[in-house]
Amino acid sequence: MKKQLITVCAAALIAMGVTGCEKTGTIEGDVCDAFTGKPLEMPTVWMDSTIFSTLKEKYKFKQELRKGHFKFEKVPVGTYKMLAGRSKYIKSRNTVTTTEENPDLSLTLYIYSDQIDPGLYTGGNDGPTKLSNQWVIWSTQCDESVAGYRLAFPQQDGSAKVPPKADKKKGKKAAKKAKKVDAKLTPLPAPREMNGKLEVFYRNASSVTTPLLAKTYPAVEGAVSAHKDCKGFDGDEKGIFADVSKGTSLNVTYIAENLFKITGDLPKGKQIIQFSQDGKTLQTYYFEVK
Repeated sequence: MKKQLITVCAAALIAMGVTGCEKTGTIEGDVCDAFTGKPLEMPTVWMDSTIFSTLKEKYKFKQELRKGHFKFEKVPVGTYKMLAGRSKYIKSRNTVTTTEENPDLSLTLYIYSDQIDPGLYTGGNDGPTKLSNQWVIWSTQCDESVAGYRLAFPQQDGSAKVPPKADKKKGKKAAKKAKKVDAKLTPLPAPREMNGKLEVFYRNASSVTTPLLAKTYPAVEGAVSAHKDCKGFDGDEKGIFADVSKGTSLNVTYIAENLFKITGDLPKGKQIIQFSQDGKTLQTYYFEVK
């Protein structure tokens, strides 16, 4: 009986020793605005399904949190889902991993204002600047919206009227008259001039469950009717098309929910940049690198 008791006690001590020696470390970092890179005062940071949160009453680094800095001590090594947020900001979700060899981790988390509309932006000290997309995409007549842009398109203010179809019974004279009733056409704006070193932010309209892809293609001019993806245009309709045989992949980095950073080297000349997900085009932009 005495021998059994000693054995049980020894086993308990071993178990306690294993638990007591569990490797822990410190996870700390800054929460910054995605577009300015500046730290944000009093963010909320927490590690999902754990006791680690800046909202805990016993969280002891409130003064540093005023400068956007967070710190969690004695974190067992492992893989965690880390989240950061703030009132009126879109939060971020990041997976972090520590190991026995590297139990400490320092990182930067990014969040952004919930007032940012979907679209393309540049960042800077003054905040985001939106790059307007003022080109009409053939999304209804072409199978792929990356197919191209019209060189000219009907005005959208209602002042232009689409020419009526000629009645066959009224003969060639009526057809000739109908042809003269042209809608006012607005030429395609010149492509936006861009630096060859691309660094922009893309705010997607909805959540992305699969990777976002970004590619740039040389833009070439041609007849719409000759393009294999387009139907229903007259032979004299001209357009700008993406040469999909010469695409260049761009780097896509997750920043926060629905926000991605796009970087890469753009070839010289006119380019059509395509953002896609799940095989579907989300948006295209028409640029030129001098």
